[in-house]
Amino acid sequence: MKKNKNPLFVVTNQGQDVEMAEGFFDAFIKKFNLEPVMNFLDILWEILLSQVSNFAMFQVVKSLVDEVVEFLEKTVKKVDPVLAFSIFQR
Repeated sequence: MKKNKNPLFVVTNQGQDVEMAEGFFDAFIKKFNLEPVMNFLDILWEILLSQVSNFAMFQVVKSLVDEVVEFLEKTVKKVDPVLAFSIFQR
């Protein structure tokens, strides 16, 4: 594994635990203890994608994914516009 020159660290449990993060989103997930939510969403996406057997179902799943991504983009732009500009570059 390549060593990061400027690693991110997440402090949780009132300063008792310190974890290294891979990037901004990983730090955000660890800071707010969203790992169970991310695991649930991962399983949900796998189930949705396993149901795609024709083009019509693909369009339904794609529209759902597009809505979720749009919501996340709006949320990140509200929380940190500078970060949003560097991530999405639109």
